Amino acid sequence: MNMPAVSLIVFVSVIALGAVTKKNCGIIALVAAYVLGVFGLHMKASVIYMQGWPMGVFFIALSTTFLFAIASVNGTIEVMAKNIAVFAHGSARLLPVAFFIGGAVISGIGAGGLVIAVIAPIALYIAVENRIPVLMMSLVTMGGIMVGGLSPVAINGLVANRLAMAQNIPGYSYVALWAPYAVAMTLFSLVAYVLMGGLSLPGRKDGAASGLAPFNRNQTLTIVAIVVLLLGVIAFKQDLGLLAFACAGVLIVLDAADQRKALAATPWGTLILICGMSVLLKVVVAAGGFKYLEELLKSTMNADTVRPAFVALGGVMGAVSSGTGVVMPTLIPMAAEVSRQPGMGTALELITAVIVGTNGVVISPLSTVGALCVAGAPEGVDRNKLYNQLLLSALCFSVCCAAAAYFRLF
Repeated sequence: MNMPAVSLIVFVSVIALGAVTKKNCGIIALVAAYVLGVFGLHMKASVIYMQGWPMGVFFIALSTTFLFAIASVNGTIEVMAKNIAVFAHGSARLLPVAFFIGGAVISGIGAGGLVIAVIAPIALYIAVENRIPVLMMSLVTMGGIMVGGLSPVAINGLVANRLAMAQNIPGYSYVALWAPYAVAMTLFSLVAYVLMGGLSLPGRKDGAASGLAPFNRNQTLTIVAIVVLLLGVIAFKQDLGLLAFACAGVLIVLDAADQRKALAATPWGTLILICGMSVLLKVVVAAGGFKYLEELLKSTMNADTVRPAFVALGGVMGAVSSGTGVVMPTLIPMAAEVSRQPGMGTALELITAVIVGTNGVVISPLSTVGALCVAGAPEGVDRNKLYNQLLLSALCFSVCCAAAAYFRLF
């Protein structure tokens, strides 16, 4: 039996079954991981859950969603949302644009992609309150954050720049590497904004800037905690998960919110969804499913397909492993080596394809950024549906970028 192919079929089937039945994909994924891992691959159960359960993502998602559950329970997010809408003069049309720009700036000055854990709960609450499509707000907000995340001072940008410079490319400049990805992600966000009704949203309301709502004592404490979290992560390079729990703990001790209600408001179902899918991913990787897919993509490389193949390869690998720690360090030197073959394009073209494919896939909920976005969705949002929509959106982005690479637009 071709276990790599079988594992990929199981993976796709779990997503499809969750979409059709409206059941939590994470729970279905845990069942599939158990059956495929224990009985198909003879893996030890401890290996499946100890190595598959994404402790880093789980800890960050749990800590930040608990902090924002406190902010939701005591009304902080509601007042913040109203005041942000006031600064936009009541224009729902401008709000996604504001979050794109704000996310790009905050991420670009060093916060990186994980800042989505702080921004998403606010952005998506505002989307619900102003009847802005949640998927559109998610894509536009993540788009801005990822454009900034590849800046020369953010972690993704630093790694990409260092790896590219090591290849000694003639006439290399970081702008030439960053610009194609920034343009691609910005265009994708703009298309999402337009196609999902951004231009038809209500515009500016006269006199809307006159009614800022005041924060009470508990809400003020919560605002201070969120500011401390942002400053700690950006300026002092503190761990996002631990600092978020510390801020939440101080708020609970100060009675800034009802502890029982805050715990109940934490999205446990979403955490199971994210982590259950990660456990199944571990089993699929162990079965060689993604290696099998990677080899298929490599086998298609020729003068015409080498650029889209590197976009796809970066996307496939980036969906199951760290873009900064694994994918870019692996594929950027490979792209430079392949470029030395006649007719395969320049090193900068192929490295750009890697950068776009690897970093574009982060809007998928299989990645940390996409997963934290889903976790930050407020009550009333179908997170399972949002999960599937973001997965499809990431696929669309990868396909569009691969097509652009084929026509040498990069």
